[in-house]
Amino acid sequence: MLRVSVDPVPRRRLLISRGVAIVLVLLLVAIVALAVQMVRDRMAAGRTVPADASLATQCPGVPATVLGKATRTTVTGADGRVLGAAYVGPAGAKVGVVLRHGASQTLCDWLPWAADLSATTGARVLLFDRRGRGSSPGAADVTLEPGDTAAAVAHLRADGTAAVALVGSSMGNAVLYAALPGIHPSPCAVASVSPVLTATDDHGTVDGAHPTGLVANTWLTWEARNSAIVREVDTVKAALAKAGLPAPHELPVDSRDHSRALVNNHPQVVEFLRQAVASCL
Repeated sequence: MLRVSVDPVPRRRLLISRGVAIVLVLLLVAIVALAVQMVRDRMAAGRTVPADASLATQCPGVPATVLGKATRTTVTGADGRVLGAAYVGPAGAKVGVVLRHGASQTLCDWLPWAADLSATTGARVLLFDRRGRGSSPGAADVTLEPGDTAAAVAHLRADGTAAVALVGSSMGNAVLYAALPGIHPSPCAVASVSPVLTATDDHGTVDGAHPTGLVANTWLTWEARNSAIVREVDTVKAALAKAGLPAPHELPVDSRDHSRALVNNHPQVVEFLRQAVASCL
């Protein structure tokens, strides 16, 4: 009887090749799916709603219990541009807070934090969307954002809150520090989360890396594993020292978490910001 032997080596190679091909196909599918989701997220982030749209319409992912503690308002810039905003906390509160969030964020991202801060400090928090994002339709222009910040502080004070703290996160700090010279009286506290001190778009650059109008009551918290952010923190500390102001309150966190992630993932940061606002009482 004729027997034909089959070499097992080529068969194994064929099976391995097929396995590798399947893995590569699955990896490609995963990459494409991730890319599609990133495009969808970017498109969603770029969509805006009218400045007077309901917060539920703008922020469908925010729990109803949080939305129930917020009310829609608007802030008008020096050029008459109407920006969508929200209040969290009681009217007539002794202390108010204006938040400048990061470049890719909207007020929706910070509503839960604002609700918690207001509940624990009694402060009234004013959040507003950057031009061209969230509930602030129209063209973006970062160079106008320091003026928008000053307008937000004036809006809060006009509603009866005299002492106002400023909180900035990521690129919001570039706007915050650039806005300080135009805010009178000065904020009762300035708190920086993951400070980024320079912001640029097609209209120009906002430079918060050479701040003036600094306040003695400054609070800094940052991710210590990010050398670029550490340098920005050092810039603020050096500017305070040059101005003859006290050293800031500091909370470095052994993490790479940035901006909102630093707040969301580290309870000590939430407590640090509570203390910063409570220092105005």
